[in-house]
Amino acid sequence: MNRKTLVKALASIALNPDIISKFSMPNVNFPTMGGILFWNDIANVNGWRMQQNTITQHIRILDPQDVRRAWGGMEAMERIFERIANI
Repeated sequence: MNRKTLVKALASIALNPDIISKFSMPNVNFPTMGGILFWNDIANVNGWRMQQNTITQHIRILDPQDVRRAWGGMEAMERIFERIANI
């Protein structure tokens, strides 16, 4: 994923958190433990994090309180972030 697009999209999400729900798969905002064991941070902007699971390779977006706000495969998340970055 293009780092510049990723950072721009995360910054937009940080300013307007509801924007992610317009583009992502259905999600139940679910508290997490922040990804201590099976998650790698790909990016962090203003406390919003994109993480990738070390086993399944899927992606999730966490807000600053470690609540999952979106999730999906890498290709799907790339398309979503490109759309958000170009708003």
